[in-house]
Parts: sequence; C-alpha cells; structure tokens
Amino acid sequence: MLASARKPLLAVLLMLGLLAGFAAPSAFADSKDDIRRQQGQIDEKRQQAQRELEHSTARFQEANAALNAANARLREAETVLGQTRGELAVAQARDAELREELAKAEAELDAAEERVAKAERDLAASEAEIEQFAVDSVMQGDQGLRAFGGLLQGEDPNLFSERVQINGSIGDAQVAKMQELDASRVMLELERQRVEKLRDQVAAQKKEAEANVARMQELTAQAEAQAAEVSELVGTRQAAQAEANAARAEDQRLLASLEAERAALQNRLDAIVAEELRKAREAANAGGGGGGGGGGGGGSSNGSSLSRPVGGYISSPYGMRVHPVTGVYKLHDGTDFAGPGATCGSPIRAAASGTVIERYYNGGYGNRVIINHGVMRGASIITTYNHLSSWAVSPGQYVNRGDVIGYVGTTGYSTGCHLHFMVLQNGQTVNPMGWL
Repeated sequence: MLASARKPLLAVLLMLGLLAGFAAPSAFADSKDDIRRQQGQIDEKRQQAQRELEHSTARFQEANAALNAANARLREAETVLGQTRGELAVAQARDAELREELAKAEAELDAAEERVAKAERDLAASEAEIEQFAVDSVMQGDQGLRAFGGLLQGEDPNLFSERVQINGSIGDAQVAKMQELDASRVMLELERQRVEKLRDQVAAQKKEAEANVARMQELTAQAEAQAAEVSELVGTRQAAQAEANAARAEDQRLLASLEAERAALQNRLDAIVAEELRKAREAANAGGGGGGGGGGGGGSSNGSSLSRPVGGYISSPYGMRVHPVTGVYKLHDGTDFAGPGATCGSPIRAAASGTVIERYYNGGYGNRVIINHGVMRGASIITTYNHLSSWAVSPGQYVNRGDVIGYVGTTGYSTGCHLHFMVLQNGQTVNPMGWL
C-alpha cells in the first residue's frame, strides 16, 4: 500500500514544478527591481524545500524497502517456525506412541520371563523326581526279578501277578514322566527364545524412543530460537513501519508546504500576467500598437512567433501520456526535442527576447530556465526550458532571441538527454508547436 501511494505523490510533485518557479514579492509592486531583488530569497527557500522533499522521498523509499524486507523475513521466519512446530507436534505424538508400545513390550517381557522362571522350576522338579526314581531303582533292585524270586520261594502266584503289574505301572509312569520332562525342556527353550526376541524389541524401542526424545529436544530448541527471531523481526517490522510512516508524513508535510507555495506563486503569476496585459492595453489605447512588450517582456520580436530553442526531432509531443519514469497517466505539458542538435551539452537558445525571471532546480523538471517575453499576439507569453545540464544566464538578465541560455541535459525525472520546452500563454501551458 505504501509503494502504491508513491505514484500519486510523484505526480503531485511533478505538477508542482509547473508553476514553482514564477516568483515575485509577496505583494505585487510596480517596481520590477523589487521583484528581482526578492526573487533570490524566494528561490533559495524553494530550492531548500525541494531538497528536503527529495531527501524525505528517498528516506521514505529506503524505509519502505526496509519494511518490505522485514515483512518478507518475518513471513519466512513464521513459515519456518510453523514447520518446526509441526515437526515437534509429530515427534511428541510419536513419543506418546513409543511410550505406550514400550510399556506393552516390557509387560510382555516380564510375563515371558516369569513363564521361563516357572518352566525352569518345573523342569528342575521333574529332573529331581526322575533322579530320585533312578536312585530308588538302584537301591531296591529290579522289582520284576524280586517278584519272580518270591514266586520261586513259594509265594502265592496271585501276589506275583500283582507285583508284576505294579512294577509295569511304575515303569509306564516313569516313561511318561521322562516324556513330559523332554516336552518341558522344548517349551522352556521356546520361551527363552521368545524372551530374547522381546528383549531385542524392547531395546530397539528404547533406542527409538531416546532418538525421538533427542529430536524433540532439538526441535524445541529450534522453535524457541525461531520464536525469538520472529519476535525480533516483529520489532524490526514495527520500527520499519514507524520509519516509513514518519517519512510519508514528512513527504505529505513538505508537499503541503510546496502546494501552498505553488498556490501563492500561481496568484503572483496571475498578477504578473494581468499587469503585462494591462500595460499592453494601455499602450494600445495610447496608440503604441498591440504587439509591444510589457514591463518584463522586452517585446514580441517579429510580433507573432517563437524560434526553436534547439535542433533535433520531436521525441514526445504535447498532450496526455504515461510518464516514462513515474508511470502516471498525465499531461505532458511541453514538447521534447532530442537527437542531433539536442544531445547532452548542445546549446539551448532563447525562443524570443525577454527577461529571465527564474533559474533553479526542480525534482521533476531538473535544471530550469524561465523567460518572460511579455505580450505576443495579445497574450502574455512565458517559456521554460527544462532538464538542462547547466545554465548560462541569471535571473533578471535580459536576453535576445537566439542567445544561449543553457545546455541540454537529463536532470530531474528524465530518461535521457533532451530539452523539455514549455510555453505558458496567460499563465497556462499550451502546445508549443502553436507558437513555433
């Protein structure tokens, strides 16, 4: 928004240059010596105001550029901070998942280890029982042989049969116990393998959780640093905004001052034109003819027209156009001459005889020379010569048609060496080609 405000600002500045040079005393006096005496004072004040305006405008442009840069950096920093905070949120969510998964895996590991411990106890008990059976068998001898010995010694055959059956049952039970022992050993090995896998899983999950915690700590530190940077950039932007606002306010104040001066100069110019026309009418009524010059003009010289101030071709005619520097569609209030005969350093000659009423620098028109030619064709005629590289005349100096008054340049708002030539008829700009 601040950058877009510059075009109207520059447009006003360029329009101020149209009439900014036509200075006279605060109250119109008959004595042109009084006018010329005060011209220097007014010229210095106006040039100072112009320099201040240009400085303020440059200050605004710098401040506006700094503001735009601060805004860009702030947006970038906020984007980075947002991304970091998003990554941190993902890491925090993953941390919660890892904690839950780790707790579940550790619980499963505890349960598996408890099963292994129980299986080891059961296996140890079974092994002890089998071991005791073997000892008993050795100590007691073969039960079948003992039963057979008893039968040979005359014991009841039924008792022999019972003892043989008992011995077979004991044997079957021991075989089953041995088979159960083997199965317990297999199950114990499987449980041990499961425990190892669970331990590896828990270790991996702990490692991942630790890495995630480290990542969260890193992201937290980054987010804190980025938040501090954003805070600093907010302060920078606020300072840049304040500077831009101050510069714009200064521009507006200076423009208001120049606008007030322009209005006052317009009134004084109107008074000069009115006085020239009054004197011309008086001269005509007195029988002096209608083509003579007034108090500041020095005559019409040929009574009808102006001479071309330079050679070259017309590079831009009088009329509405888009300004090549500001981009504003506005009146091009003169005729531009460029090319051979109007290159930088080419002499510029007075279009007619008259009095130099002003020479000064204007931000839009650059170095200017303004000449009052008095009354021509019944109208007050003033010419201005703009964008000069340098002057060759001074305010109050009388010049003849064709005298060198300055040299072609490209000062002010200009895209190249040329002469911007203006004609003011009764204080208003007209197409110079109507007078050349």
